[in-house]
Amino acid sequence: MKKSIKTSIRFLSMIMVVIAFITTIILSINFVDKNNIFSVTNIIVLVVLLVIAFIAGTINANLIIFPLKKMEKGMKSVSEGKFIDTKHLKDYTSLTEIKELIESYTSMMELIKKNSFDLNSQQSKTEIILEHMADGVVAFSISKQVVHMNKSAMRLLNIEKSYDTFDKITSKLKIELDFDKIMYLPNYKSIETKITVGENALNIVFVPFFSDRLSPMGVIMVIRNITESVKLDNMRKEFVANVSHELKTPLTSIKGYSETMMTGDLTFAEITRFAKVINQEANRMDRLVADLLQLSRFDYKKVSWKKMMFSIVDLAQSVCEKMQYAAKEKNHHLECIVTVEPPNVYADRDAIEQVIMNIVSNSIKYTREGGTITVYVGSINGNVYIKVIDNGIGIPPQDLNRIFERFYRVDKARSRKMGGTGLGLSIVKEIIDGNDGTIDIRSEVNKGTEVIITLPTKVKA
Repeated sequence: MKKSIKTSIRFLSMIMVVIAFITTIILSINFVDKNNIFSVTNIIVLVVLLVIAFIAGTINANLIIFPLKKMEKGMKSVSEGKFIDTKHLKDYTSLTEIKELIESYTSMMELIKKNSFDLNSQQSKTEIILEHMADGVVAFSISKQVVHMNKSAMRLLNIEKSYDTFDKITSKLKIELDFDKIMYLPNYKSIETKITVGENALNIVFVPFFSDRLSPMGVIMVIRNITESVKLDNMRKEFVANVSHELKTPLTSIKGYSETMMTGDLTFAEITRFAKVINQEANRMDRLVADLLQLSRFDYKKVSWKKMMFSIVDLAQSVCEKMQYAAKEKNHHLECIVTVEPPNVYADRDAIEQVIMNIVSNSIKYTREGGTITVYVGSINGNVYIKVIDNGIGIPPQDLNRIFERFYRVDKARSRKMGGTGLGLSIVKEIIDGNDGTIDIRSEVNKGTEVIITLPTKVKA
């Protein structure tokens, strides 16, 4: 207790002593009536003393006790997560030390309030981030209880909030892991496993987390959806297998016929026939390599588009004229119809010509003899479109979503027999995307296929 507080208390005590001393003197000199204690004079003296004592007690309470009670109440409210205003406590006392104490208390409360706000804000941000993460996060306490699980985790693992322990979750996912083993992994290592839930391939990482004193506090489980990565990996493997197969088939033919020709026991007609087969297989390999190189340029962004404004009508009619010979070989009726005169398009003319020729060529290949192939060119709502419709064999619904994948064929044996590489539609998709257009394919088995292409009519800013 500081000097002024002690001085104030001593001062009040001295007043009381002086009053008692004066009262004693008065009584001793017979100022009051000794024979009548309950006389008016004695009562007045007692009342005066009581009033003085009450005033002294009130001053003491206002100066010291009241501010302390307010501060005590403020502390209790903080423990309950509430804050009360203590800025006016200084008005209740004139003691310097009490004022200083109140100022320190007020500063402390403001700091606690600010830190509490910052902590709540940070916690709110963390919860928002966790809830909106694409990856799933589950946190387990040291007692294996779930302390946090975001929506992505419940969606990816296909579980509900009732799965509230480590054992329940791992049991459902059929993961055999020892919780204590994860908790006490050396050097902060993690355990990683891959599982499949429904149609999703998931990569799950278990890692312990620690307090500031490096004592284990629990385990974090991070779930990442790697379905697309697995699909891409499978596509790469399939791509390598397809390329190997596509190259091996013509190479086998070339090797077989060339070895036969080297024997020298062939007639001129046989040599001519063998040479023709070798040439066909070499051309097939050449087309395959050319398509692969073109796709490689798309992949590595090495394609330089020569975009310009040109008439899509003239281009479509030109393609139909070039494909008339191939159509007549199968007795197809191929025609180009302009529904509404469209504006010029802005794209790479040669690349778009390759697209239209590929689509029309596929229609000719996969339409039975005597079929009809119609190329419509028009405009609707300012958009230019090219629509190729045939009454061919069509595409099954389960194959439509994969039709643009590299080397994907609906009927592999028939496609190879017709000389296709399985890369044509992949190239078409890359060209359309590179020219800011769209392509959509609709088809029904044994009824026909409809391919719709749209292209931009304005130069992109």
